[in-house]
Amino acid sequence: MTANSFLGRKLSCFLAAILAGAFGVQASGQQLPDGPGKSDLETVCTACHGLDQIVLKGPRTPRQWEQMVTQMVAFGATASNAQIAAVTEYLKTRFSRPPTPEEAAEENGAKQPPKEPSAKLPLEQARDLSGVWMTASWYTFLNMGPKGSLPDREIPLHGVNDPGAPVMRLLTPWAKELSDKYSVYTDPILSCYSPGPQAYAAPYAFEILSSPGRLTMLLEYYHTVRRIYMDGRKHPEGNPNPTSIGYSIGHWEGETLVVDTRGFDNTPPFRIPHSDQLHEIERIRRIRDGNVLEIELKMEDPKAYTQPLGQTYYFKKDPSLEIIEHNCDGQLDYSTHKPK
Repeated sequence: MTANSFLGRKLSCFLAAILAGAFGVQASGQQLPDGPGKSDLETVCTACHGLDQIVLKGPRTPRQWEQMVTQMVAFGATASNAQIAAVTEYLKTRFSRPPTPEEAAEENGAKQPPKEPSAKLPLEQARDLSGVWMTASWYTFLNMGPKGSLPDREIPLHGVNDPGAPVMRLLTPWAKELSDKYSVYTDPILSCYSPGPQAYAAPYAFEILSSPGRLTMLLEYYHTVRRIYMDGRKHPEGNPNPTSIGYSIGHWEGETLVVDTRGFDNTPPFRIPHSDQLHEIERIRRIRDGNVLEIELKMEDPKAYTQPLGQTYYFKKDPSLEIIEHNCDGQLDYSTHKPK
């Protein structure tokens, strides 16, 4: 990858940078108003930057703040559930504005942005997903290159049936118990545990290669290799060889690649955990000028979620990036510093 200065950072630093991008740099951290949750905000959101960056670029609605924090949680922000709740409440109390009539109508109806049309390309070209791709956040939040025709924002993790509900309220008691055990001392990512198929959401490039009967995703992050079988096979009966990446089969519906993934193992205590019953459906297509990849994800897991969860990601095709080695050796083992 060409932007080597960022490559060594942990995902928690990426999240801090996202939050910094949302706040902007306008004033000193000492100007943050006092109140419950301020100390949690200072703890959670200063992993990779100073307090001077924790200032609003512009007020958001309470629902928008919930969505922002939900996005942080979905990416794996290293904080307890109590801290996340305190940060959310602090932001909503101190930095919110009333929604506009349009925003209120959208929020009350819990509507998602209208779906974009696919890129106007010949079918064979539309189905060519080969090349190197990078998450939109690299360009839109971190300003690591020209954003081109990328959408301004992604659709954060949400309930498919009730998009307005906070995601943490959609966990079953089983998943909530696991989630409550999450801390920086148990974070699976910091212990070199694979983040699974959605490793592509991290700020590391991935490459898609096409071969007869198969698509292969080479993800720089954790050197994950994901194979999507396109030869018409079915999923294995039961769950004989569960893995963190699952078993993926795909087929084309017009210009959209539909990927069905099952065969997951039980999760360590991620903040939003899943069980071995997880079933993912991804709808992948090229949009806008064809250099933007959209991945619409739906996750079903009756053991972990009270309804399916959804999220939409965007990626930019960037030939200037190269896949380089990502080695998990040398990461800090936080468990050795856990308080007694």
